[in-house]
Amino acid sequence: MSEQTEPKVSQEVADAEFDRFAEAMDLDVDTSRMDTEDVETFKTSRRRVTDAIMRGSLAIDDAGQPVYQPLAGGDAITFYEPTGATFMAMDGKKKDHDFERTFSLLADMTRQLPKRFATMKQRDLKLCRTILGLFLG
Repeated sequence: MSEQTEPKVSQEVADAEFDRFAEAMDLDVDTSRMDTEDVETFKTSRRRVTDAIMRGSLAIDDAGQPVYQPLAGGDAITFYEPTGATFMAMDGKKKDHDFERTFSLLADMTRQLPKRFATMKQRDLKLCRTILGLFLG
């Protein structure tokens, strides 16, 4: 989080909300069983999520689902717990079309159209991809 921005939520509350999200969605957050690269990736992901919570652009709802208000505007995006159908959304996509596959996953788990992510600014897409990565971890 930028030092210039006064946080709307404390670090302690953001950490607790991240932990509540991880528990509700059964995310693998046990870094003792991760290799060095995975630990660093997880730490970066956790920091991005907690920074967004502190900024007030990300909240964890009563069901433990992340709800993101994109910085560039538009309606909030809820990240629902993925199902088998979420992963099937990649079927039929070419292996070398990584962004198309990613946007298909994001669209299914958020109940949005893939175009929402294809036209999203990087600052918002980075957090959406981070949340997706936590579910895939």
